[in-house]
Amino acid sequence: MRIRSIHKSRMIPAFILLAVVLPLCLVMTARGQEKIVIQVKKNALVHHDVIYLKEVADIQTNGNKFLHQALEKLELGRSPRPGDLAQLDKQRIITLIQSQSYLGPGQVTLACPDRVYVKRASQTLDRQRIQQTVDQMLAARFTDRQHTVTGLKIRGLKTYPFGEIRLVPDAGNLVNRSGRLSVYLDVWVNNEKQGRLSVSGTLQVLSAVVCAKKNLRRGEKISASDVMVTQKNLFDLDREFVTRPEEIAGMLLRSDIAKGEVVTMRMVEKAPVIRKGDIISLVAKKGRLVIVTSGISKEDGFLNAAISVENITSGQEVRARVKSRSRVEVIY
Repeated sequence: MRIRSIHKSRMIPAFILLAVVLPLCLVMTARGQEKIVIQVKKNALVHHDVIYLKEVADIQTNGNKFLHQALEKLELGRSPRPGDLAQLDKQRIITLIQSQSYLGPGQVTLACPDRVYVKRASQTLDRQRIQQTVDQMLAARFTDRQHTVTGLKIRGLKTYPFGEIRLVPDAGNLVNRSGRLSVYLDVWVNNEKQGRLSVSGTLQVLSAVVCAKKNLRRGEKISASDVMVTQKNLFDLDREFVTRPEEIAGMLLRSDIAKGEVVTMRMVEKAPVIRKGDIISLVAKKGRLVIVTSGISKEDGFLNAAISVENITSGQEVRARVKSRSRVEVIY
């Protein structure tokens, strides 16, 4: 067969040329009357949405690749759902094969049982894999903190098509403020979404917290020996909990704290550098002139804060800024 060359401006697209030439080649090949033997199985396992002849039969075409490929891809119908069973009628298979235009009369020797039972290959997801996926998400969220999930519930599980399964987390929130775990996982098989899982439970995340070793009273100054570090569930704690004793050492208690109670930053306050009634150095600076006298603090003062100070010599009250435990500078 000779194909006449065509001017470039009238060139036939390759897919049209293939669609015309391939069936013609099959017909010409079939006229050579190569013997074809097709042996259909009684039971077959299929893997696709469509049942192909190659999945339910052994095909022999004496090495003719065109015929072999065409017969392999012959569609016998839709596959059942994953894990389900379907039947194919013998006459339907015979009629479908005989209707192919590229096959000659009597060219095919076909052996087929009266009924062909087809089962769709399938797989299931186990809870362990799902829990591992959730654990990985939690480990990334709560780095270096021990966590446990109780009352885990998984909804939406079903039988899936056979293939590579991927679990893709939804971009929503993983856990709320009370520790309620709620996450969606999309199930993908061979790059096709096949369903969605809903996973829920109660999350506990352990965190280091500072607790009182003994009963502490309001107004006391806290030392490192007054507290201890223990592990508590993060979701049972006030957001302002303390994680290291050094954070509050030297501070004053604003309220009573019972033994074993978790210490929060709202329970403490910084201790003043200068106490009301303290006698301190009152420094006045004007250019290079520096005058130092004694004064009495009229209120508690923190470092770099402004307080009222009475000049002992003159009896005058001035505003001064705290520079140390015993020294303030007059503010002009």
